[in-house]
Amino acid sequence: MESEENKISVWVCREEKVVLGLSKRTTCADVIKVLLEDQNSQQGLCAAQSYCIVEKWRGCERILPNKTRILRLWVAWGDEQRNVKFVLVKSEVSLDSHGARSAEARVVLSKQSPCIMKGTARCTVSSISPEKQRRIVRKAFRKLEKINKKRSKAARRDASCAEKMETLIHSVVSQDHTIRQQIQRITELDAEIERCEAKVHMDRIKRHGANYVQNTYLVDVAAASSHEVENLRSSDTLAKLEKYFRHREEVVRLQEELWEQETLIDVISGEIQDELNHRWMQRRKEELQRKNLESGDDSLFLPSTEVETSPENEQLLEEERIKTQLNASLYIGLRLNADLEAIRSDLELTEQICGEREREIRDLLEKVNTLGMEEGTDTKKRYSHGADVKTGMMSTLQKKNRWVEQARGLSKTHNVNDDDSDTGLSSLHSQDSDSLPVWESLV
Repeated sequence: MESEENKISVWVCREEKVVLGLSKRTTCADVIKVLLEDQNSQQGLCAAQSYCIVEKWRGCERILPNKTRILRLWVAWGDEQRNVKFVLVKSEVSLDSHGARSAEARVVLSKQSPCIMKGTARCTVSSISPEKQRRIVRKAFRKLEKINKKRSKAARRDASCAEKMETLIHSVVSQDHTIRQQIQRITELDAEIERCEAKVHMDRIKRHGANYVQNTYLVDVAAASSHEVENLRSSDTLAKLEKYFRHREEVVRLQEELWEQETLIDVISGEIQDELNHRWMQRRKEELQRKNLESGDDSLFLPSTEVETSPENEQLLEEERIKTQLNASLYIGLRLNADLEAIRSDLELTEQICGEREREIRDLLEKVNTLGMEEGTDTKKRYSHGADVKTGMMSTLQKKNRWVEQARGLSKTHNVNDDDSDTGLSSLHSQDSDSLPVWESLV
């Protein structure tokens, strides 16, 4: 059984004829001879020199020289084979023009191809010299090869770009899912804090009664003993300290998680910016290549072995590439400088807020110590227990401060190593960093 590549169809008198057994050396003259032999067996003898094969494609047609390798031409059409049709006609009626043909294959409007036995007298293909016929065939093959190369190159480029964009989209969706989980966790912590406050409120109701708030503000100060007032103040101060330390621990933990998420977002922003820079450089190169091709259109009609790149064009391309790299480096440097200034301002603001919180804690501890010294011997045991609690809380606070400093060091390291630019994500988080810290709003 013959393969699909070794046969072609030729239309003769509105009838499709399939020619089998073609090889890479089979020419149009061989195909004409075979078709005429088949036709002569039915209608009589005719001269093979009086006929030619016309190639039709999308409403255009041209005469194929007798020495054209028809199988090679058919394979070179590639995906356009379904739009190509070969027709056997008399050479005198194939084209309207007379005289010698140029090196370029002429394309004319399609007409209804006449039958073999109904031709009229016109110019023959034999008037074209063999050298011109070879040039026509070579030029046709070169054009088809360029078309196929461009299509394959565009298909590969589109596939690689689609894969990269799909990877980036998956990364962004994953980070969005993580952020939503963190928001849900913060909501759960808020609900837990509210439950703890409700529990403390119920304990105070059991201890002091349902109207303990009203009694605190409305009871006559003169009638109440100083001992009860001091105990109430010390218990309220300890409760405030415990509540504050709980809030501080939760805020530190949430702040560490937030820094981790910001670091991941910065990394993704850097990857997106790298991809955008690569796209911009590639588009710039394509524009330069298109300009060079427009300026050198005359050289497209020469053989491929005669086209050479002049040193001046290479120097211009190198200069454009260096300028593009310098502009990109300058932009990245300015962006990194702006990010560094924003980080410094955020660090100074955070240190100032931490200093104020530490001073507030010291003032509270001094008040507790003063109240403890004024109490009598009956409250010494309770005060010693409260001092142990305060000492444990202070050690916990110092540990948390060290954790905060370590987290700041990690965040600074990630910011120095990151070279992202304005992609939308980084600018969003830089605006969020200008607002007050999370623990200030919670406390």
